[in-house]
Amino acid sequence: MPMLALFLLMTACGSVNQTASSASTSGGSSKEQKLIIAMSAANIPVPDTYPTEGYEGMRFVGYQLYDALINWDLTNPDQPAQLKPGLAESWEADADDPTLWTFHLRSGVTFHDDTPFNADAVIFAFDRILKPDSEYYNAQIAGSSASSLRYIKTYSKVDDSTITIQTTQPYSFLPYDLTGILIASPEAIKQYGKDYTSHPSGTGPFKFKSMTQGQEMVMVKNESYWDGAPKIDTIILRPVSDPSARLAALQSGEVNWAEIPPTESIDLLKNSGFQVLTNTYPHIWPYVLNVQDGPWKDKRVRQAANYAIDREGMSSALLNGAAAPATQPVYKGHSWYNDEVEPYTYDPEKAKHLLAEAGYPDGFQTTFIVPTSGSGNMWPLQMNEYVQKNLKAVGIDVKIESIEWQTLLSSFVQGFPKDREVGAYNISLPTIAPNFYSNFFATDSILPNGINVGGYSNPEFDATIQKAMESFDTEEQNTYLKQASGILAEDAPWLYVVHDLNLRALSPNIKGFIQPQSWFADLTTISIE
Repeated sequence: MPMLALFLLMTACGSVNQTASSASTSGGSSKEQKLIIAMSAANIPVPDTYPTEGYEGMRFVGYQLYDALINWDLTNPDQPAQLKPGLAESWEADADDPTLWTFHLRSGVTFHDDTPFNADAVIFAFDRILKPDSEYYNAQIAGSSASSLRYIKTYSKVDDSTITIQTTQPYSFLPYDLTGILIASPEAIKQYGKDYTSHPSGTGPFKFKSMTQGQEMVMVKNESYWDGAPKIDTIILRPVSDPSARLAALQSGEVNWAEIPPTESIDLLKNSGFQVLTNTYPHIWPYVLNVQDGPWKDKRVRQAANYAIDREGMSSALLNGAAAPATQPVYKGHSWYNDEVEPYTYDPEKAKHLLAEAGYPDGFQTTFIVPTSGSGNMWPLQMNEYVQKNLKAVGIDVKIESIEWQTLLSSFVQGFPKDREVGAYNISLPTIAPNFYSNFFATDSILPNGINVGGYSNPEFDATIQKAMESFDTEEQNTYLKQASGILAEDAPWLYVVHDLNLRALSPNIKGFIQPQSWFADLTTISIE
């Protein structure tokens, strides 16, 4: 740590001037405006309609190249991001039949390949995910995004600017689900086939230019973007999985945007003139516990582990204020947070008592699968070692098994291994939409083939989520979701650790960026002086 601090001090001297000078030669009204981003992912996201590399892929590639029928409004830093019209100008559920939805599509929009966006393109996108007998069905994309369309019974074209969707039941979460279904040019997919990802074509604010896997992706602004052309000309994405390397790249001027730099560099970066940005947003860094077999099947064991974690210490000391303690899926102050439930505190003695009560007075051994880096994981190895030490103090001996982020994602969706003991997956997850509750905690009776890999089951929770899904009144829906949060806090199917604060550092000459309360980011407002 002292050596790193010395390195930071040495490289900080003059780094801001160098960065500003570099930008000034490429910025300005007559020069190219170039934004170079050091991502935390180890690889460049594959630019299909469901990019690889988790939600970091969606943040920097998905929502830059493509639009959904419904987009996220990322312009307000003071509240969690809300829905806004995307390729659908408006939508409504039928008052007499709430399973029937009508979407009125935006006219005059073209894909990057100059072909028109219309209802046929939307039907094509749905077929690509939901119809295995379709010529252009993509099993990989379907495996990643079909969960967002599980409640769709039928969909059809009314005319070129209108489609309808029939859901299997009254389902108010549908607009949130559709934010993850990005619309690509059918003609590009037909033309390039398996090579489509070398020629992606959406309607988004930026166009694909080139990609060298493992090194960089280049995108250029879409001058005819329907929602207004971006201010910057070019975005270059670079995968830099090591936090110190991202920091060094920022300070040297190699990049002018760095995701999650080392927390010990925060004060130094601020003092050197860099913009260090954080904001609360719906996101959590937890452990998804295997509650089907072994010690974690007992709620008292799960509660014990939650009492064993020093969240305050991790947030303030290890993470230097770049995270906040998590005791429920959402943070305190969120409309779904349950204030009536007593939050988990750091109480090792209570943890030991609960373990003894559950029949584990001497603790037990378990394995946690964790990522080495990746989307939203901040500094996973250091954080996991911190949790490992906390749990060891109460008798839970954790073996950490570290794997690459994309490999972990693939393993996670397949569920826990059957041939060996694995107690938990450590995986960062967004809690931006109410479907989070059904996707990750509901049983098959509520959401067939969901992502409830831990096997959690509680009839009261299922009934509460069912009511939330059927409610089209926001206040009533929030009441049910708040109840659901309370149930999840009590049952502890996850080990809740921290909510990260979306730490990123920008060069001083980047102007106009709004740090939203969202995992996603609007890059169209940025300019470089």
